[in-house]
Amino acid sequence: MGHHQPRSIIIVSERVSFSQEISGVFSMEDNNTITTANESFKMMNGRAGSLVFDQDVVIFEADPDDADEIQAVKELLKKRTNGTIFLALTGNEVSITKARELKKIGIDEVLPLSIDSDGIRAAVDEKLSAMRAPEQNLFNGSSALGQVIPVTQSRGGIGSTTIAVNLASTLVGRDKTMFKKATRKSVVLLDLDLQFGNSNVFLDLEDKGGFLNIIDSAEKVDERFVGSTLQRHALGFDVLCAPAQVVPLHSMRPDLVQDIIDILKMKYDYIIIDLPRAVVDWVEPVLKSASKLVIVTDTSVPCVRQARRLMDLYREDSVALPVEVVVNRERRPMLKSEHVREAEKVLETKLIHWLPDNPKVARSAVDLGRPIVDMKPKSDLGKALTLLASALSYSEQTVNRKK
Repeated sequence: MGHHQPRSIIIVSERVSFSQEISGVFSMEDNNTITTANESFKMMNGRAGSLVFDQDVVIFEADPDDADEIQAVKELLKKRTNGTIFLALTGNEVSITKARELKKIGIDEVLPLSIDSDGIRAAVDEKLSAMRAPEQNLFNGSSALGQVIPVTQSRGGIGSTTIAVNLASTLVGRDKTMFKKATRKSVVLLDLDLQFGNSNVFLDLEDKGGFLNIIDSAEKVDERFVGSTLQRHALGFDVLCAPAQVVPLHSMRPDLVQDIIDILKMKYDYIIIDLPRAVVDWVEPVLKSASKLVIVTDTSVPCVRQARRLMDLYREDSVALPVEVVVNRERRPMLKSEHVREAEKVLETKLIHWLPDNPKVARSAVDLGRPIVDMKPKSDLGKALTLLASALSYSEQTVNRKK
């Protein structure tokens, strides 16, 4: 399974078995050049720079308690002027705090020694593509100023994450209209539900600490930093996973959210955002940037009332914000019942987006970590989700054509 671009990898470890194991992971791919150095960085002394900075990737063992070795790595990283990526593998018992200290000296990624070969290959791919991304596809004009579509819910468990994940999955490959052939769109999914976010579970991705890096960072985020926190899904869109550990909601700041959105709008056609259940001040920049807000509800009285409250609350700052109400787990009625008409009255909008209840398909999609539109596109729910994505993006095209 060769990659498009050749890359050179150096493996640094005193343990020959470590070098052999890591070499084995990458030698399966035909366009990797692999070098091994069976010594530590402190043993290399002044030779380290000339050995490693000609390489794309440096993979080495790191013991955070070996002060001399860490100091040698730190001194080496101070001399880094190019895009060489440093990947450290540590014992599984290393604490998050110690792993973060390693990242602070400039190590690009810290992974446990127990990681499997797919995991380490994915980490290298991700870091290299983030490093090469600025030259390749940032600011390419055609995808500048993407549409920001936040998704929120009128009650917990109503399915907003399902909708966000499937929107991202569908929008990346659609946009075939009478006027043009299907084109690939660049899409990113941000899981801003810091405390309960689980879009990574729906997509079978592991949180790699990208969000925590953003929150912990004292520096202003730039396009390369944000790019390095994103993970690429097999369907072709990028994801910023919510942190695996629960973090306080106030650990995000409005200016940070604004910076992230500004950066992503320059790079992606669509930015899908799974919002937190709680109302927090840093949601304001999301709404100010939004081209439309999606509220997921059902037609029960408490849910409809809560959806109305959310609409009013979120429109306080963004008066003209278009709101799309999606009724989940209810089939579109042939004839509107009294209570559906009542719901439309309360929400002051026609209910046009309906997603049928199909617990079997929804459940197996979550269990397998695959979006419904990818796993069961022909199911009633798969078709309805595709239609929803089509409607949300089509209204945008129509607006753009009228301009």
